Amino acid sequence: MTKDAQTEDGPTAQQANRARAVVTVDTGARPAGSDGPDYLLIHGIGVSSRYFERIIPLLARRARVVAVDLPGFGRAPKPGRALGVDDFAECVAAVVDELGLSGCVVFGHSMGTQVATRLAIDRPEAVAALALMGPVMDPRDRSPFRAAALLALDCAGERPRANWLVLSDYARCGLRWYLAVLPSMLTYRIEDDIPLVDCPVLVLRGERDPIARAGWVSVLAASARRGGAKTIDGARHLAMHTRPEATDGLLALLAGSVR
Repeated sequence: MTKDAQTEDGPTAQQANRARAVVTVDTGARPAGSDGPDYLLIHGIGVSSRYFERIIPLLARRARVVAVDLPGFGRAPKPGRALGVDDFAECVAAVVDELGLSGCVVFGHSMGTQVATRLAIDRPEAVAALALMGPVMDPRDRSPFRAAALLALDCAGERPRANWLVLSDYARCGLRWYLAVLPSMLTYRIEDDIPLVDCPVLVLRGERDPIARAGWVSVLAASARRGGAKTIDGARHLAMHTRPEATDGLLALLAGSVR
């Protein structure tokens, strides 16, 4: 991926435009007395930063937290062309520059794990550690029909509040934009990129997640230079929403390891 050249005065106009395409939730200054890394949160396909609404207050007790709405999702406007994983990573990199972030714990969920991984490769100075929850796509599931079936299976066992979050965000996104982004998510080979990441990588899954199954998560964790895997008991694909305290505890341990 080519990067825009930077001037002495800061990011180029193209980078600034990318940053404006991504709406952020920013808790602001780090709490007094905290010396740990900031958190950067990246959601998956069809949804938004609302997925993190229950964990953000927990993370914000010890760090600055920035959550993004990727272009075309949540409150962010839809671009004039289809974007892929690399494009989304460039957009997030522009936000990193605009907000002056560095050495973050980057937490990606679902397709957000792909974006986070690309960011860690392209902008290693911005990423102190990666937390990848519910990573996609398992090579056995890289067809639209298989992906849809697994999503339906997950929703069938999920809590009503979590399903409402999914469905309302999907409705906001719209079928056309979802289908425009889907091919990039299905074909991106995260298993090829994780071994290129220099920082620690923690791969997370909910115990009952049918999308990111245990074997797949173990393969990804083993492929990382400094990798590990953890399971959140009783959770499905949206573990950071349904089990925010457990997720927060694991992220706190990861952040503590890179101080």
